[in-house]
Order: sequence, then structure tokens, then C-alpha cells
Amino acid sequence: MHFSLNLKKTAQRMSAFNPFTEEHELLRQSVREFIRQEIIPFADEWEARKECPRHIFERMGELGFFGVTFPEEYGGSGMDLWAAAVIAEELAHSNAGGLAMSLYAHAYLPLPLINAVGTEEQKLKYLAPALTGKKIAALAITEPGAGSDVGGIKTTAKDMGDHYLVNGSKMFITNGTMADFIVTVVRHGEGYNMSVLIIDTSLPGFKAIPVKNKLGMHSSDTGQLFFEDCKVPKSALLGYQGNGFYYIMNNLQEERLIACVMGAATAQWALTKAILYAKEREAFGRPIGNFQVIRHKIAKMAISAEACRSFAYRAVHEFIEHGPASVKTVSMAKAFICDETFNVVNEALQIHGGWGYMEDYGIARALRDVRLMTVGAGTTEVMHEIISKMVIDDVRHSHQFVKARGVV
Repeated sequence: MHFSLNLKKTAQRMSAFNPFTEEHELLRQSVREFIRQEIIPFADEWEARKECPRHIFERMGELGFFGVTFPEEYGGSGMDLWAAAVIAEELAHSNAGGLAMSLYAHAYLPLPLINAVGTEEQKLKYLAPALTGKKIAALAITEPGAGSDVGGIKTTAKDMGDHYLVNGSKMFITNGTMADFIVTVVRHGEGYNMSVLIIDTSLPGFKAIPVKNKLGMHSSDTGQLFFEDCKVPKSALLGYQGNGFYYIMNNLQEERLIACVMGAATAQWALTKAILYAKEREAFGRPIGNFQVIRHKIAKMAISAEACRSFAYRAVHEFIEHGPASVKTVSMAKAFICDETFNVVNEALQIHGGWGYMEDYGIARALRDVRLMTVGAGTTEVMHEIISKMVIDDVRHSHQFVKARGVV
């Protein structure tokens, strides 16, 4: 099942506050039903076993959910980024944060870069099967000594004429042990002399081990990667040699954008859980939702959830219009939404009292999972630094090495 967008409907959106067309809502219904039947009944089991189920990738691919924003010639549906927002929202509502992260890390970290600067051969070999879920993808930037500081990576790729010899390691890589290929940032020399390689995990010299003892995201696969004299063919080079740093910095905007959408949806999920519990739970002879202290707490949560949703939608709109050049708005949205989402989920746990601390209501899991949002895809502190440079020092990010899909 695949979804296509009648482009005429794009100009007929109801408003900036409800940007979804009838076709988007049909997609939403399909995703919601899939999650209801194939994810929610098994989420607790996957969480307990710390398992990221590979067959869900295949099902997402079969149903066309991975390819909604990608070109039809590679198995996508050619819809706009609002379609990706629909899927991100519904996955967030499933409260299977780990699995949701692995799914979006597959579709919206490595694949947009392949689509933007990859060769036709690379798109057919990697993008097309990844959209069907037959191959799982990962993006490898972070290292044991370099996270948000992309310029600090040390994994090297020595040019050997007909191939690269890659040495180094990567850390905290989502889908790292189950990926069939990994879009990897490597260094050639000093400064920003970096490139991006598509590395098949079947190559000799590559090894991956699981990262254990995580606070949350238990149903997500996280790996540490090792490259020891890994011989990578020149055909694996993505885009131009030496442009890797700039490709990645542009590509990060889409990752952060989807994180914003998922965060806002998580805040709404937690708010809804808190309201339902406050109406049902009784103390001192009446529902706790009748007490002003709880009512005002929920009111503040509702304000935060609405602000998160509005900011996320504003960021999506700007990204569709301006692509990675929308870095200021995306960075602001990432910083604000990730902080506020944690606060909303934390307040939801407080309203649930002792039961919130237990696993029964799902709030404890949500709190563990959402804690990563202020760290992953660039910490809140890094977002503040980006924003401060733009608003105080008038720094501009106008050059786009990666053109967003659908941006004219």
C-alpha cells in the first residue's frame, strides 16, 4: 500500500494550525490501525526483552510508511513532509519510544542524504531496499570522544587509490548492530576535511556490539561500531569528497525536525493520560481532577503541549519552504520542545502519584525515553549556542549543500 499526494490539494490546506489534507488523514488512519494491531500489543514484551523487532521494519516498508516523502521512482510516494509528521505523531502516541526512534532513525537520518546527493547506483542499491524495509540503515557520526562536536570526529578514511581504508570507532549508533549499511562520517585530514561513506556492514574489518545499560529506549537497537583496516570501495563515497561535514550539518536539520514533531506528540499523549487519570482517580472523596492544584497543573501542561505543537508545525512549514536554511527555527524548536516535553511527561507522572512510578500506566517508560530528547541530535546546550550566534552575532547559514525534498 502506497500513498500519493494530489499536488493541487497542497494549496488548499485549511490553515497553518491544521496543515493536514484529507490524504494525510487517510494516511494517519492507516498508520494508527497498523500501530494498534502490530505494535501496541507487543510493545511491553519488546521493552522487557530490550528487543528491536526487525519484522516491523519490513511491515513499515510493505505498507509504504517509510517512503511517504521519497520519490516514486525509488519506491516512495512523493508526498510532502507533513506526511512524515503524521507518521511521527502516530508513532509517538504508541508510547514505544525506543522502536519509534529506530524507525525514524532508519528513514530520516541516512536516507534523506542518499536521496539528496547519492548517485543513481547508490539510490537503487541502498535507498530503494531501505524504503521497502528489506535493508535497515543507520547514520554514524557520534564517537566515544565526539558527539555534538561533529568537527571533532577521529575515524579516518585513507585514500588508497581504488578504495578507502577506514579505521576508528563510533558510539551510540541507533540501529548500529542490525543495520545492513551505515552512512558513516569519516575524516581525511585536518579541519573539516571529511566525507560521508556508505559502508556495508558485511565488509571485513567492520564490527558492531550492542550498547547496554541504557536508561531508556530499551526497544531501540544501539551499537558501538569498530572499523579496523576496513576496505571500503570508492563507489561508497556519498557526494563529493571533502564535503562531508557540510552535508551532515545540513542533514541534521531534518533529524531535529522529526524529533520536534515526535516530542510535541509525546507531550500531547502525556497530557491526555494525565487528564484521564485525574478524572478517574479519587482522593478525599472526589476525583483528584476536581482539586485546583491538579487542574492548574494540567492547565499548564496543556499550554506547554499546545506551544510545542505550534512550534513544531512552524518548523515543518519553514523547512518545507526553505530547507536546511531554516536552521534558526529548527534549532529553537528543538531546544524548546525537548525541554517542555520532558516537563509535561514529568508532571503527568506526578499526577499519577505512586502508580506513575510503576510500569503499569506507561508513564515511567515515557519519562525514561523522553529524557534522551535533550541529548540526541544535538544537545539543548548546542542548540542554544547555534541560536545565540544567529541572534547575537548575526551568523547566517545560507549555503545549502543538501537540498530538501520538495524545496524549489
